[in-house]
Amino acid sequence: MTTLHDRMPVILTRENEDIWLDRSITDTDVLMSVLQPYSEDMYAYRAPELVGNVRNDGPECIEEVR
Repeated sequence: MTTLHDRMPVILTRENEDIWLDRSITDTDVLMSVLQPYSEDMYAYRAPELVGNVRNDGPECIEEVR
């Protein structure tokens, strides 16, 4: 998968959700260990230009541009 930019969102695996949400865990090494790139079942594609306007919120926003 191509990296789109340096602020990629984090997608936690089910196994890591509890670790990330546990406020008692303050060890940064443990917390950073759950921040791994996720690419399973994902692919990138060009979206329509209307995605760039926050007023657009319909199913056409997720259609792939060929």
